[in-house]
Amino acid sequence: MLNRLKENFTKGAAILSITTLFSYVTGLLRDRIFAQTFGAGRELDIYNTSFIIPDILFNILIAGAFSAAFIPVFTGLLAENKREEANELANTTLNSAVVAILVFGAVAALFMPALARFVAPGFSDSERETLITLSRFMMISPIIMTVSSAFGAMLIGRKTFLAYGLSPIFYNLGIIFGTFLTPKFGIYGLVIGTLIGAGLHLLPRFISILYAPYKYSFYFKIRDKNFIKTVKLLIPKMIGHPVEQFTFLAFNRIATTLAVGSVAVISFSRNFQSVPVSLFGIAFSVAIFPMLAECAAKRDRENFLKNFKKALRDILIFTVPSALGLYLLSDLPIRIFLGGGKFSDENILRTAQVLSIFALSIPTESLVHLFARSFYALKNTIIPVVLSLTGLIISITFASLKIKTMGIIAIPYGFFLGSAIEIILLALILRVKLKKLRATI
Repeated sequence: MLNRLKENFTKGAAILSITTLFSYVTGLLRDRIFAQTFGAGRELDIYNTSFIIPDILFNILIAGAFSAAFIPVFTGLLAENKREEANELANTTLNSAVVAILVFGAVAALFMPALARFVAPGFSDSERETLITLSRFMMISPIIMTVSSAFGAMLIGRKTFLAYGLSPIFYNLGIIFGTFLTPKFGIYGLVIGTLIGAGLHLLPRFISILYAPYKYSFYFKIRDKNFIKTVKLLIPKMIGHPVEQFTFLAFNRIATTLAVGSVAVISFSRNFQSVPVSLFGIAFSVAIFPMLAECAAKRDRENFLKNFKKALRDILIFTVPSALGLYLLSDLPIRIFLGGGKFSDENILRTAQVLSIFALSIPTESLVHLFARSFYALKNTIIPVVLSLTGLIISITFASLKIKTMGIIAIPYGFFLGSAIEIILLALILRVKLKKLRATI
């Protein structure tokens, strides 16, 4: 069994790493076009800020449901050959998620003027009006992404990784297409491209799900024991999953009060930092997750630990050199990929400076994903939530206190400090939990 799990992990990690690499190639191309077209200016600040409310809503209601709650229960049913029950759970979860995002999305759109004032206190009245309009259009995206996330979770649960990994590539291609609409539609061209990208994100997963042993039905078995189990796992995760979005919401609020373009600088540098995090941290964690969940479902503690340690080792092998390289050479990728056009030397210098500090958090953030999924596999969502909130408080507090003396670099320093403390606490608690679980897993 161990050899089979290793093969699944290696294959899954390879597929996700390769597709993630291509995703970030298209993402860097997207950012280059953004930088050349808009520079680090207010238009791009507004566009980046328009994502915040839709992303937070999506992550609270949807992403946590499928990443932490649905997959362990779904995988457990498949491991027990309860395919009909797995299908019923998938349909109930999908239908409930779509209804939830429609209702809360409508409410968010209605109250967007107040929300816009909250997320962008440094914007002028005219800038906030544009932000309100863009954000309302952006609320369409979470609806499409909800269906895509549901299909993606089903594919991951069945250890089918290719379509899952292709989706972000298609998403970026849609946004890139939108940049060619900007001469006619201005910043609204990017919004159109984003919505097209959401549709393209769904496309490969939809095609793949057609060939899976899955049949869609429009029903809600909300009293089903498996759905109730999923909801119980989801509730803590609804608080903890959007922590990253809340963190960067706070960072965004701080950045809107700094020099024009600060939001764009944070966004560009964060996008570069997240490349190795996604290539190795998230990809390896997602690939190992169904294996960990399967071992937990079968009460196979030995293989659970072996798979966990292998993923831990592989993540560190790749992320530590990545962090060191970006810390020392942050200016190089920014100048190569973003320099020129309206992206000035000053923009390059500010972005590189922020990126060098963000690089410190590459290993810590990557390991957070692995440790969190280890707890999810054990059907424990409370501990990762509590510790993610701890990291959030530390990050925001540090950035808020130091922004006047350190300037914009207080933001990446705060992020690193929060993720470092979070991973230390996760590791200590997981060690204790596994010792206690010696007799049961």
